[in-house]
Amino acid sequence: MKLLIITAPLGNGHNAVAGAISDCFTAQYPDASCKILDMYEYISPHLKKATASGYFLSMKTLSHFHDMASNAYTRQDEKDFNEYTPSRLADAFLASRLRHAIDEYAPDCIVCTMVYAAQAVDLLKEHGAITCPCYGIITDFTVQNYWEDVEYFEYIVAPSEYLQPQFARRGIDFSRVLPFGIPIRKQFQEKHDKLEMRQKFGLHETLPTILIMSGGMGFGDLPEYIASIEELPFDVQIVVICGKNEKLLEKVQALQTHNTMKVFGYVSNVDEIMDAADCLLSKPGGITTSESLAKGLPMLMIHPLPGVEDRNVEFLQANGAAIYITKTWQISDAMHLLFQCPGRIDRLQESIQAIAKPHATQDLCQHIAQTIQTMEESI
Repeated sequence: MKLLIITAPLGNGHNAVAGAISDCFTAQYPDASCKILDMYEYISPHLKKATASGYFLSMKTLSHFHDMASNAYTRQDEKDFNEYTPSRLADAFLASRLRHAIDEYAPDCIVCTMVYAAQAVDLLKEHGAITCPCYGIITDFTVQNYWEDVEYFEYIVAPSEYLQPQFARRGIDFSRVLPFGIPIRKQFQEKHDKLEMRQKFGLHETLPTILIMSGGMGFGDLPEYIASIEELPFDVQIVVICGKNEKLLEKVQALQTHNTMKVFGYVSNVDEIMDAADCLLSKPGGITTSESLAKGLPMLMIHPLPGVEDRNVEFLQANGAAIYITKTWQISDAMHLLFQCPGRIDRLQESIQAIAKPHATQDLCQHIAQTIQTMEESI
């Protein structure tokens, strides 16, 4: 079996999903081969660099004008697309460049972890240039209008069956949808003992423990969050992960706090740190959200990036699985609710358990293998 996973560097989530699927597929099926293709890097390393840098700068800028950017996203999400729009012309360009890589590898199945890649591959499917089964992965808790253009993929993998009305509004037949969840790495399915993890990281065994994450790109005003926590009328301990943002790491390390605080840069054992914590304070990216849900870790969502992260907030709030921090419902309000109101965390975790999909990656890989096997048997 040969699996081709096509991704792109728009944030860290799409690449993380690609890596999770690749690791799981090759572990479950040792005789299989799996290739991850960054479509922008394949077309041109300069295009990849420009695209990644442009995405980071635009998200950083738009985060300061959240309401305006969110409204613009909503208007864009309501537009119809045809073959002459810039979006469809871009799809045609990407498709023409990707075809050589696909033909050269000759995969038995293609998985696209972002919608732009799926649109380009779908054009090739439409014209008969690709005949193998194709899967598209939705990496946030919403259905963007771009998925309407992915008409020839056999399957679209969704974060939840609760999004069925959104697929209906987009005119997408739900029989094509696999509500397995967002694929995440294996270590987020495993639960470590909280006491052992606290001992490992030099934390107090019983103090309420707040994990603050800035995402892989280091978004968020972490010093501001820490200052708010410092004003709580009860003691806590704080763990901060700054990602790859070295300036942010230096800034946080320089802070003086009366609460115990452990500060990390980019780490590979986020799963263990999550198991040491009682709650997570973070912007609600699709992958971070799915990982925290799989861990059963209550999430305090703060400063979502305009667009899909706003939709993640809506989904989690509607399902009672997270708390949204705003100007009027502040960090101190949420901390009081979690740590001073008995039973509140337990009720939140019950809601989390109802929507968590910890085995999404395995379920997807098994489905892919069965689909390939069925096709081979029919030939």
